[in-house]
Amino acid sequence: MHTALLIAFIAALQALPAAAPPPSSLVADASTLAAATTNEARFEALTALLRGRGLPFAVEPFTIEKPIGKEPRTEGRNITVTFGTGPELVVIGAHYDAARLPDGSLSRGAVDNAASSVMLVRVAEALRGEKLPVRVRVVWFDMEELGLVGSARYVQQHAADRLAAMLNFDINGFGDTVVFGPSALAGNAALRGTFVATCAEQNIPCVGFPQMPPGDDRNFVKAGVPTISVGIIPAVEAHQLWLMMNAGPASGLAPGTAPSIMRTIHTPDDVPAKLSEETMARMQRFALALVRRVVAR
Repeated sequence: MHTALLIAFIAALQALPAAAPPPSSLVADASTLAAATTNEARFEALTALLRGRGLPFAVEPFTIEKPIGKEPRTEGRNITVTFGTGPELVVIGAHYDAARLPDGSLSRGAVDNAASSVMLVRVAEALRGEKLPVRVRVVWFDMEELGLVGSARYVQQHAADRLAAMLNFDINGFGDTVVFGPSALAGNAALRGTFVATCAEQNIPCVGFPQMPPGDDRNFVKAGVPTISVGIIPAVEAHQLWLMMNAGPASGLAPGTAPSIMRTIHTPDDVPAKLSEETMARMQRFALALVRRVVAR
C-alpha cells in the first residue's frame, strides 16, 4: 500500500468511535454493591453505576441523632432520578443499604437488596427515553435496615408532592413467584388491579399478601399513598411466607418454621452466588411493564 494511503487508512481507523464496552450483567452489577464493606461504599458503587449509564441523579442527605445498633453512621443519603412532567408523581423505590451482622461486619446484601437496586438502575435507563404522562421518580433509600429511616425522611421531605402511587422492590434476586402487598387496603384497589393485570400480561405467578414483611412501602402507606411492595421467591417459600405473615396461630406451620429466604437475608449467606440472572432480568421486565401500566391509567 502506498505510504500516503496507509497513513490515511490508519488515521481513519483512529477516528472511528471506540466500541462500546459489553453490557454488564445484572448479577455483576449487584456484585459491585455486595463487594462493599461499608454502606458508604455501597452508595459509591451505586452512584458509579448511575454515572456509567449516563443517568443524572440527585442526592438527598439526612441525619439521625445517634448511631442505631452496630451501624456507626449518623448521616444517610437517598438517591433520586426523575423523569417526565406534570403535577402527579409515581415513586419507584428500593433500599440500597445492607444490614450489619452480629459481629458488626456488613452483610453482603446481595438479595437484600442489591438485586432490586441494580434492577431499578436498568428500569430508570429504559424510562429515560420514554414520553411519560406523569412524573416518575426512582428512589434508592438509605438506612432501611435501621428501621425504614430513609423512606420515612423522604416522605417527610416530600409531603407536598402529589403522590399517585408508590412501588417498592425488595428481595428480587431469585425464585419464580412474585409476592406483593399490602393487597387488602381499600386505597390500593386500583393499583392492585393494575398489578394483577401485569402479572397476567407477563405470565408470572403472583401471590397477594394482606401484609408483607416490613419494608419502605410502610411509610408511604402511613401517608395514605396507594402502595405495593414487590418481591420474588420460590413458590413453596412464597406460600410459607404468606402463612407466617398472615395466618397467625392458624398457619399450620411447625414452631420455628421459616422460609429459607428468612435464613438468607441478614446473614453471611446473602451473597451474589444466590442471585439468578434470569430471575433478575424477568423482574426488570416485570417492573418496567408495571410502571408503564401505572402511569398510563
